[in-house]
Amino acid sequence: MKVTSRTVYRLVLMISLVGFTRLMWAQSPDPQQNVFACSNGFDSCDSSALTQADKNAVANAKHKQNISDCEYSWTSCNRSTLSAPELAEVDIAAHRKLVADCWSGIGSCDHTKLTPSEAASVAIAEQQKNVSDCWNGWSGCKLSKLSPSEVSEVTVAAHRRNVTQCWDGEVACDRSKLSTTELSAVNVADHQRNYLACISGFTGCDPSRLTPAEASATAIDKNTVSR
Repeated sequence: MKVTSRTVYRLVLMISLVGFTRLMWAQSPDPQQNVFACSNGFDSCDSSALTQADKNAVANAKHKQNISDCEYSWTSCNRSTLSAPELAEVDIAAHRKLVADCWSGIGSCDHTKLTPSEAASVAIAEQQKNVSDCWNGWSGCKLSKLSPSEVSEVTVAAHRRNVTQCWDGEVACDRSKLSTTELSAVNVADHQRNYLACISGFTGCDPSRLTPAEASATAIDKNTVSR
């Protein structure tokens, strides 16, 4: 079949047009994705591709985000763009968040911005949280802020926690704080735990702490397993 130069030219032109169309489709951003990118300040935003309606939507989204930033007292907040009603709502929301943070102990609480009734309720919440921290032996505990009765209760809780840690063989165990009866019970638990480790082939086994009968039972068990 004879192929003329005109036919070749047409083929080349068609291929070029197809390639150009695909390139334009690849370069043209999806309208909805572009609006989303512009609304969130992403680098992929192509502001030149926005319609007037898109620009209005982007401006509205950014304004709402600024209101949210102001409600959370973030540094990105621009109060100058807010209307008087919006400023009032933002201040109410920011104060509510402040009170909630003071109640929960999250972050730093600015007590100077609390009303007398709010300060009183926050003081109760802080005291309860401190008692809880001391009961659990957490780093936030401030013994100096406890009442004598609370100190007694916390001391009992700390002792029980130490007994449990010794029973479980934890590193935090302080045997010097155990009574004679508690120390005897802990020693029994230690011995049983060591025997179980030896007879099961677990790490932590200390054969020197086994009784002759336990050592014999451990040896028999090992021979049975090896067979």
